This record gives sequence, C-alpha cells and structure tokens, in this order.
Amino acid sequence: MPPPGAPLAASARMHAEASHPAPSRHAVHPRSLWFGLFGGPAFWSVQLLVNYAVTAHFCYPKYLPLSAPTYGGMWAIAVMVNGLTLLGTLGAGATAIASWRTARDEMTGRHNALLEDGTGRTRFMAYAGMLTSGLFLFAIIMSGMSLFIVPACSYGA
Repeated sequence: MPPPGAPLAASARMHAEASHPAPSRHAVHPRSLWFGLFGGPAFWSVQLLVNYAVTAHFCYPKYLPLSAPTYGGMWAIAVMVNGLTLLGTLGAGATAIASWRTARDEMTGRHNALLEDGTGRTRFMAYAGMLTSGLFLFAIIMSGMSLFIVPACSYGA
C-alpha cells in the first residue's frame, strides 16, 4: 500500500511491482541469471571439444594412432583447458549463488502454491543455476581426472 499523499503514478507503479510474479527481477541482472544457468554447461562443452580436438590432433595425426603425442606440451594444454573451464564454472556457480541470495525472499509461501501461481522466476533461475553449475563442475572434475589416470595417447600403451 502506498503511503498517504503519494502521487498516483507512484501508487500505480508500486501496485504493478507488488502484483508481478517476479518482483525481484530488477534486483538481479538477467545476464547474471543466464550466466549462472548456462555458464557451467558452456564451459564443460568447451573443455570437451577443445581437449578432444587437441588430443586427437596430436595422438592421431595421419592414418595410424600413435603411442606418444607428436607435441610434448599436449598434456599441459589439456590441463590448462581443464583449469580454465573449472574456474569459469566456479564463477558461474558463484554468480548463481549471489543471484539466489538476492532473490531467495522473492515470494513467501510453500513451493506448491508458488508453482500454481508461476511466481518466483528469478529465484527459480538462480536456484537452477546453482544446480547446473554444481553438476557440470562435477563433470569437469571427472573429465579432468582422466588426464592423470590414462596415458596421453593410450594406443599401444
């Protein structure tokens, strides 16, 4: 309810803000929500594509696979790519956590009632970003562990 004596435009704006299904939509920048949601999958895709291309090129340069890579720094490149994508995914997760902390009190009530109304979109996107960032952080760690377990070019090894 607007304070007594408030201008009509301010009163209408406050009413519109109160009835909008995502009242925290201005508190969290949309880029933060989207980065938190899709940053982890994007960094995992980069890790997968770059490491596959690098190892395939240096371990299978022509017709037959090699037992050792043609470039000695191949392993270092793969580790660097893993480290950078790991840091990027941690950044996406931190962004999602910050967005969720900002929007966590967006709407009150039980989740069943909020689902029926379709309210709390900002909070939902931030929470989904935390989940996807955690999942793809785990995927990047598991993929990176293979660099320390499997030989660089495992053919003939």
